[in-house]
Amino acid sequence: MPRPCAPISVIIPCYRCGTEVMRALDSVLNQSLQPKEILLMDDASGDGTLEVLRELEAAYAPRVRVIAQAQNGGPGLARNVGWEAATQPWLAFLDADDAWHPRKLEIQWSWLAAHPGVVLCGHATWLAADGCIDLPVVAPPPATQLTLARMLVSNRLPTRSVMLRRNLPFRFQG
Repeated sequence: MPRPCAPISVIIPCYRCGTEVMRALDSVLNQSLQPKEILLMDDASGDGTLEVLRELEAAYAPRVRVIAQAQNGGPGLARNVGWEAATQPWLAFLDADDAWHPRKLEIQWSWLAAHPGVVLCGHATWLAADGCIDLPVVAPPPATQLTLARMLVSNRLPTRSVMLRRNLPFRFQG
């Protein structure tokens, strides 16, 4: 039985990560709520990573797409290029050496559905004993509104936790 899908593009910057990117991709492919699109952003790895990513694209097409950058620009630029290439109205970010809890998108998407005025959200994360990033599935703590001033003082949202509307004018620093 196919799992439900949400209008989300997941962006995964990849740099010299051919041996570890499958763990990150598996954590997305095994979500209880599936994203419509997964973008693997090769950041000019030059070590065979792009070939691994192309194999994954072939295996999981059309949901998985690879975008190869000609020059290395770092994860911020790779995320921004993915942001521009994304086709879905919501974006979620995951680094190639991270993993999500199997219900991360389901939990976050249901919270966003209950709060339609929100354009960006994130959550706390914990590192599990097996090295996987884990999101608690118990009742989340009360939401805290972040202001621009609070974000300038301290970024409280790990990138792997962020989900935002694609049409926001902000971008990552390159």
